[in-house]
Amino acid sequence: MSENTKKEPKSWEIFSAGELLCARLSSKPIYITRRGKYCYRIRCTFSSGLVKKIQTRYYDTEEEALSMRSFYEKQAVEKRIAVFKCTVKEFQSLWWRCRYFDRQYNKLIKTYLIPELGNKCINEVSTEDLIKILKKIPNDGILKREKYFQVCDAISRFFETAVKYHCAEQDAGTEASVLMKYKETGKEEGHSSRAPVSETFSPEQVLLLLKRCQREARSIYLPMLLAVTAGLTVPEIIGIKFEDVDLHNQILYLPYLPDTYLCSRPDTVILHGNARKAVFLSDLVVDEIRLQKNHLEMLRQTEPEFNAAGYMICTNEGQQRKKRFIEKPYARMLSRCRLPAHPWKNFRKIQLNQYGLQKFTDALAPQNPLSQASYKLPFDRNFLTGLLN
Repeated sequence: MSENTKKEPKSWEIFSAGELLCARLSSKPIYITRRGKYCYRIRCTFSSGLVKKIQTRYYDTEEEALSMRSFYEKQAVEKRIAVFKCTVKEFQSLWWRCRYFDRQYNKLIKTYLIPELGNKCINEVSTEDLIKILKKIPNDGILKREKYFQVCDAISRFFETAVKYHCAEQDAGTEASVLMKYKETGKEEGHSSRAPVSETFSPEQVLLLLKRCQREARSIYLPMLLAVTAGLTVPEIIGIKFEDVDLHNQILYLPYLPDTYLCSRPDTVILHGNARKAVFLSDLVVDEIRLQKNHLEMLRQTEPEFNAAGYMICTNEGQQRKKRFIEKPYARMLSRCRLPAHPWKNFRKIQLNQYGLQKFTDALAPQNPLSQASYKLPFDRNFLTGLLN
C-alpha cells in the first residue's frame, strides 16, 4: 500500500501519464523524522515524461521495513503500484469525465458502489468489501441474475481500469466478480452448471494458469494439475493420502464413485471387484507429488505445530483441506491472468493428447528437479488394464 501525496490528482495526470516505464525502489528503508517511522520510496517514470515519487506504508522499526523489501521489489518489477491516490468516488468522477467507461456500467457503479465505498481510498478496497456489496444484490430469476452479472462486470471493469492507470495495486473488482460468478454458475461438483458444456479453457489458457499458480498460488497448483491431467474432482483431490499413490508405477487408487466417472478418459480404469478406480499419472504430476511429499516431511521434522494426517493436499497444520479452499486463490489467478470465470469443474473436460502433455511438461518441469522427461506415459486402456492384472 502506498502513502501518496494528499493532493487530489488531476484527470489529465492519471489518464495521460502513459505507460509506467520504470519503478525504482530505494536501496534501504528511509527514516522519516517527522513520523518517527521507516518506509521505502519508489520513483516512478512514465512514458509521457511524468515522474512521481511515492512512499510505501510506514513501519515502526527498520527490521520490520527490511522484512517487507522483497514484497516491494516484486511490486516494482510487476509495476503494480498505486501511484495516484484517490477515493472510489473521485476515480468514478475522473473515469466519467475522461470517457473511460460504459454508460450502463457507470450507472451501476454510482448505484451500487458509490453509496457503500465512495469515500474509501480505491487502493484500500478489498475483495471482501466488494463481495459484501454483491451479496446484497438480489439474483434470483433470469432478469435479476442478468442484472447481477452486469454489476459484476461493471465492478470488474472499474477496478481493472484503476489498476491499469495505477490508482490501485490489486484488481479487487475482478477477483470479487469472478468469485461471485463462479458461485452462481455451479461451483460444486455434481451440480448442474449454467455454462454450456463446450465452454471451458483452451490448453494454452490452462498452461498460463498453471504457470501463474506455480509461482503465486502453490496451494492450488497440484490440485489444478490433478484436475486437468487426471480428471479428478475437488472432493477426490482433498481426500487423497500418500498411501493411495503408487509412485513407482505412477498409479493413483481412489474410491469409484459413478457420478464422478468420465468414461471417455483413457487414463482411468475401474476396478469393479473392490469398487475402486486406478488413475494413471503423468510424469509431471508424479514429480510434483514427490516434491510435495518431501516438503511435508521436512515440515513434520522442523515445525512442532505441523501434525501430518497423511493427506497430500493439506493445511499449514497438516490437516485435510475443506472443499472450498480453492475458491479465493482460483478467483485471484483468473483475475491476474484475465481469463473467463469458468467453473473449476470444467477442467475435467480437458483431455490432453501426448503432444499436449509433453508441452505442459516442457513448460512446467524446468522448476522441478525430479523431472523424467524421457518417460512416455502409455494411453492405451488395454495396456493399462493388463498392467493392473
